[in-house]
Amino acid sequence: MKIITCGTCIDGTGAPAIKNAVILVEGSKILDVGEEREVDVPRGRGVEKIDCSTMTVLPGLIDSHIHLALGAGSFYEEMFAHSDAHLLLTGVVNARSVLDAGITTVKDLGTRNRVTFDLREASATGIIQTPRLILSGRAITMTGGHFYFCNAVADGYEEVRKTARRLITEGADFIKVMASGGGTRITDRRRASYSVEELRGATDVAHNAGKTAAVHCHATQAILNAVDAGFDVIEHCSFLEPEGKYPGHTFREDVAKEIAKAGVLVDHIIHTKLDPIELEYKFENFMGLRRAGVQMLAGSDDLFLDLMGQLPLVLELMVRGGMTPMEALLSATSKPAEAMGLDGLIGTVEKGKEADLIAVKGNPLEDIRFLASTALVMKGGKVIPPSPRKIAKDKVTEHAKKVRDLIEEHSLGRVLD
Repeated sequence: MKIITCGTCIDGTGAPAIKNAVILVEGSKILDVGEEREVDVPRGRGVEKIDCSTMTVLPGLIDSHIHLALGAGSFYEEMFAHSDAHLLLTGVVNARSVLDAGITTVKDLGTRNRVTFDLREASATGIIQTPRLILSGRAITMTGGHFYFCNAVADGYEEVRKTARRLITEGADFIKVMASGGGTRITDRRRASYSVEELRGATDVAHNAGKTAAVHCHATQAILNAVDAGFDVIEHCSFLEPEGKYPGHTFREDVAKEIAKAGVLVDHIIHTKLDPIELEYKFENFMGLRRAGVQMLAGSDDLFLDLMGQLPLVLELMVRGGMTPMEALLSATSKPAEAMGLDGLIGTVEKGKEADLIAVKGNPLEDIRFLASTALVMKGGKVIPPSPRKIAKDKVTEHAKKVRDLIEEHSLGRVLD
């Protein structure tokens, strides 16, 4: 048994933080949690004490949008020029970097062929250490569409249905569809890729199998199509139009209200690119969606080798965009766990849940930036020792400073004390 003494415990339910808390861990599960005076703390042999009395302990973070295994490179065509073996090895390195950042569960939105399925199999056998992996496998896309080189091309309702069924058979936890163009060079982010009928081919299959469906949407028309087709989660939600000055952005309050009315979740609204134009309209989208009552999840869209583990920075930007620190934390703990159907397993520090825990060197409810100071990572009751490979952590720290400088230079979001 492990006994974790906490200076503060944030349990991820939205309840007030618990001061001087104790967490009991037996095997992979949380046996008890509460104030020290309320918990029957066992003593004697076989008890391992973990002292986090000067730290804050909270649920392991959940990144709702990541690409672990895209290969080394600075643009998609370069990344996918590598072999599947190269992509898999990149995934091994990136998965470990993500764990070091305190992210114990990730939702991977796609790479080529069976690469992420192989990554999960290797993790399950104990060959490598990874976060919990929730996988789409490959993203379904139109001929010549975004990520077409991942080999899940489908045109028309029946082809989309057949491809979705094949992915579920291979082991996909959810279905991902590219409903607009993206960073693939021959595509246009401002234009929809699929009709509503074609998109329903994916949602029909996913929901019939008891799974969820996520959809990549930069174009406003793609967002409208996705809502009509019954998707559960919209990724990016960029509100781009084919006409007008670059980048063609116009936030649509009426569309945001339709998203909220349909109960569709939105993920990865704010990103960490060093692009002031995109940062400005992403902040506008984030604040507008929040005003409309849209429920939002935290996703990093991390995809570059050794620039992994940026979710704490994303949560910082969400606070700069108007969320309270507690709201931001819930968007990366209990809310995504519920959205993934894993709320009985992870997402909160409660009796019976898996002991996926992190400790940070300060209280993120007072300053969200403390999330970047991970001192302890536990997954399934096992303490994950820090990786000797510090490249990703150093690069993320350096990149975060550049993003903050850019935000301050262009007066984006609110200032953190």
